[in-house]
Amino acid sequence: MSPPAPVPFHTLRTHSSPLASLHFSTSPPNSLLYAGDQDGWISVLDLKVRRVVAFWKGHEGGVLGLGEWQAGLISHGRDNVIHFYEPLKRPYIPIPTSSKPDPKSYQPSIKRSLPTNALNFCRFSLVAIPAHTVTSVDKKQNEAVMAVPSLIDSELVDIYHIPSLKRLHASINFSLKPPPQTPTNVDLPGTSRTGLVMSLHLFHPPPTSFCADEEERSLGLVIAYEDGRVELLSAPLSSLDTPFDAKMTTSTSTSKGVSVNPWKLRWSGKGHNEAIMASAVDSLGRRGWSVSADHRLVRYEFDLVWQRKCEKDDDNVMKPYATKQIGNSSIAVSADDKVIAIGGWDGKIRLFSAATSKPLGTLASHRETVHALAFAHLAFSPSQPITLADNETSSAETETATTETTTEYPESTVDLEDDDDSDVDDDVDSIPPRERWLASGGKDGKVALWGLMDFSATG
Repeated sequence: MSPPAPVPFHTLRTHSSPLASLHFSTSPPNSLLYAGDQDGWISVLDLKVRRVVAFWKGHEGGVLGLGEWQAGLISHGRDNVIHFYEPLKRPYIPIPTSSKPDPKSYQPSIKRSLPTNALNFCRFSLVAIPAHTVTSVDKKQNEAVMAVPSLIDSELVDIYHIPSLKRLHASINFSLKPPPQTPTNVDLPGTSRTGLVMSLHLFHPPPTSFCADEEERSLGLVIAYEDGRVELLSAPLSSLDTPFDAKMTTSTSTSKGVSVNPWKLRWSGKGHNEAIMASAVDSLGRRGWSVSADHRLVRYEFDLVWQRKCEKDDDNVMKPYATKQIGNSSIAVSADDKVIAIGGWDGKIRLFSAATSKPLGTLASHRETVHALAFAHLAFSPSQPITLADNETSSAETETATTETTTEYPESTVDLEDDDDSDVDDDVDSIPPRERWLASGGKDGKVALWGLMDFSATG
């Protein structure tokens, strides 16, 4: 007899607009859940006591993405800006009790902001890089890079340095060869551009990915496009120290000292006939997945690319799976890279094996489209092969004597040191460990928290 269908163990109804983005905090792992909606409001849920501890309007026009960097929240909005917030400290921001709270009364301090191009509805992607990768910045800072759609062309990608917000590489994937002209002024197959960038993923590829004559430490980038295409690129980490603009390189190709394009196209393929609505990549860029308005879940075996077992346009990299649902809008991969969750237009969440696309089950709680999904993190990050330098103590002459500076996670975005919630234990409710939690956000404005079974034996 099959077990009964699971139900959410907690439901958050703070938001009155459709949800757009969810993110579990990284340090302490899964202590907080951030949620952003399509009206620009952001909430912070304390997962230990399951209460909202902050709520404010962060953007005009909706939230595209949420993340964290070095003790601060990052929010990306439809108002063409990315905000980097100061850490939220006690006392918490007052929670509005009015049905129509003042959007400016509860906003935390914004440290810096980065202008972006939000035409695509494409959120940022951020990954940490080793210390001193970019030599022109403060050596005492931890570093990361952020990918966003280009400010001047929504079909291209720019790379920024964090925390300096300096643009390192511009117009990535700019084509040097214009499409051929046809008498009928109609694009022939293969000659048109790929359309708007719909989704981006930065990561560190496996260290054995390339031949001996190439850089071992590299940066990988997966770009999903409006025309259903996915492209995989990589560049040496050392190239981040040299400014590069693909369009400027083209226009000054005869000048001295022109930078060579460090970004190499490793693979390209089209698995959907419609725009890609969402995509995901595992922790090392070995696999990727995408969903669209069609019924397909497409799995990308990028390991074949890294191992040089295929050509740049080899369709064998793509493994399409026909789901029973037409129209999917969100996707997420679990922290252990074993489970894929897909949010459908019908309000259901379908779980699949990351390795085989085998269906694992269906979760039903939302009445309408599931716009946002997020898996909880593992207790300790197993994924990133490149970590922050051990000698970077970051000004953790911090107030929190309990903070472990050797962990791969930055300190908490919200200071919880005064919060003694030890009397609240997840096991009391027979809820699985937080590492197996999944959060979903729907058009109905509801955030649901799920405790999943252990799928480690599913393959």
